Amino acid sequence: MTPADYVKHPALCALPWIGVYVNPDGKVKNCAISQLDLGDLHKDPVEKILAGPDNVMVKQDMLAGVRHSRCNACYSVEDTTANKTQHFNSSNRSWYKKYGIKNVSLDLYDHAENFDLRVLDLRWRNTCNFSCVYCGPDLSSQWASELKDKSFTIDEDILDKNKKYIFENLHNITHVYLAGGEPLLIKENLELLDILKQHNPNVEIRINTNLSIIDNEIFKKLITFKNVKWTVSVDAIGSEFEYIRYPGNWNKFYQNLLYLRNQEYDINFNMVWCVLNSTSIFDCVDFLTDIGFHENSFIIQNLTSPLALDIRALPVVELNRVKEKIKVKMINADPQYWLYKSLNSMYNFVNTPNPNTDMNVTLDFLNTLDNRRNLSSRDIFPILYNL
Repeated sequence: MTPADYVKHPALCALPWIGVYVNPDGKVKNCAISQLDLGDLHKDPVEKILAGPDNVMVKQDMLAGVRHSRCNACYSVEDTTANKTQHFNSSNRSWYKKYGIKNVSLDLYDHAENFDLRVLDLRWRNTCNFSCVYCGPDLSSQWASELKDKSFTIDEDILDKNKKYIFENLHNITHVYLAGGEPLLIKENLELLDILKQHNPNVEIRINTNLSIIDNEIFKKLITFKNVKWTVSVDAIGSEFEYIRYPGNWNKFYQNLLYLRNQEYDINFNMVWCVLNSTSIFDCVDFLTDIGFHENSFIIQNLTSPLALDIRALPVVELNRVKEKIKVKMINADPQYWLYKSLNSMYNFVNTPNPNTDMNVTLDFLNTLDNRRNLSSRDIFPILYNL
């Protein structure tokens, strides 16, 4: 495969050939947003799953130019990108292609049976000190504790066996993505970083964190690496932040963020757009740009689950107001940066059909949450209730 064929290929993603995503419940996928599992660590070891028939089938389809349905999340983003010439930077598929060409022979992509582990997306456990409003027990131990749900706990023996395969291949890895849960609290990450420091100290590490903790051993080890990029989860400020990312503390988060910024780390923001921050997310972006962050630092995701928090649940009049707000923001944003791309995606998203048109579903969801957590969404989001 030539470099041009690789870059311009309409269906090929590098991850089925070079990557693995491990979920806290033991499910294995090509990537976090893939819509189908490749396998389950409780049934097969990770190396068998990666060499198995499901992954081979995905690669066969891609080589044939078939856009497999499990990858629609990426293909749809690319298809709705306003400037199709810039689609190479608009999806997970295109973003991970740069790691699939880094120190890798393109002959790897000539056959569906080939595999060479280079990219890791590791979420060993659901350990987390937050229970964000749109999360759940699969990715948050706080949520699991709240709901008394123990079904997302991986067997320790199985975890150890599969950890061995991954650790034995760390010397070849070009990119590690640590998420969770909260990756700064997941104990396996300290062991992972110790091995990387010894055998692959120049690897690129991306960590997606709620930034509530910056004084433990994992954090201290992480900042000894030269090539660490920080993705910080935030989608509102003040009391809205504390409700959405319960039980976060806005002042503590802000002080930790200032510490990272003052150390001149590479920082971007992972923001989730939902019915609770339909317009206040722009206040959050403005706040962060006012303290010095570039508009290329903002990646905003359109929430689709749970349906009760989907922004398209808003009444049509309010949605039109939101769309006008987005258009104004787009006028002042540079099209080459992530903020503009996110705004464009948001605008397209609110113009798609809404699977939930009843605001009562939203209010019932919040009422259940309020009762369980002794909170008052009515006080924090009065405009939502006035609708």
